[in-house]
Formats: sequence, structure tokens, C-alpha cells
Amino acid sequence: MDKSLAEIFRLHSDINGFFQEVLQLDGLFSLNRDDMEALGQAYFEKYPEKFVQRNLEEVRLGYRITRFCLLEKALAGMTAETKEFFRKAFERPETIAGQMKESVAPEVLPELVSGFERLQATLNELKAAVDELPRGMIKERFLGGLSTLFNVSYLLNILLAKSGQNSLQE
Repeated sequence: MDKSLAEIFRLHSDINGFFQEVLQLDGLFSLNRDDMEALGQAYFEKYPEKFVQRNLEEVRLGYRITRFCLLEKALAGMTAETKEFFRKAFERPETIAGQMKESVAPEVLPELVSGFERLQATLNELKAAVDELPRGMIKERFLGGLSTLFNVSYLLNILLAKSGQNSLQE
């Protein structure tokens, strides 16, 4: 990868351009502690934190950016179909059960379970990197993004386990 996530973020005036360029990287980007700090710095350059009259849309945007980057990193190496399933699941968790009933054939379940286990392992690794961040707003944004990902992972774990796949942890 030629550019860091922070550099990509600085290059785009709109958030959708950033998201599109990151998607093209297919999860093949660095997201260690230093990368998280650099992305957080770039975010706060564009959206300075205010302690009086906070802009809640900008705060939510920070969570959305971190959630997006963390998820894309966790999806690296998965098939396009598996990535699409998980992207939809994390974007709209309320639709997971319906999505599984409508679009997941029994022969695809082992691949989903395998992908889910890799996703969980990567999220745990990324959480360890977030835990290394110094206290502050950057860490807070990444923890907020991770919290949502872990909550949806919990739901996915339950639904995949109910599908009859015994390889998931209880």
C-alpha cells in the first residue's frame, strides 16, 4: 500500500471518497497503533473536538470511520460473497436473521462460520492495538467503533450457532 489511511483521509473532501478508496484496498492496509493514531489525528484536523456545543454528527462520523476501517481490515482475505454478507450484517444488524434465511444456503454456512471465526480473531487483535492507544479522543472513537462491532458479532455468533454450526464458541 502506497498511502496510509490517514493520508487517504486527508486527500478526500467527502467521506464517501475515503470509503471507496479504502474498499479498493481489500483490507490490505496497516492498522496498528501508530496507524490508528495517525488516522485519528487526520480526523481531528478536519473535525476538531469541541467541549462546548459538540457536533454530535461529527462524533458519530468518527465512530463510523473507525468502525468501517476496523471491519474492512477484519474482512481481508475473505471471498466477495462472505464480505458482502458481513458488511450487510454490520451495517444493518436488525436484518441478520432475515438475511440468513433468505440468502444463506446450507452449503455456504461452513464458509460463513470460518469467516466469522477469522473476523472475531482479527477484531480481538485490533482491540489489543486500540488498548495500546493513549487515553484521549482517538482511543474513545476507536473503542466506540469496536463496541458496535463486538455487539453485532455477539448477535452473529448466536444466529450462526442456531444454524447448526457447532464450531462456534458458546
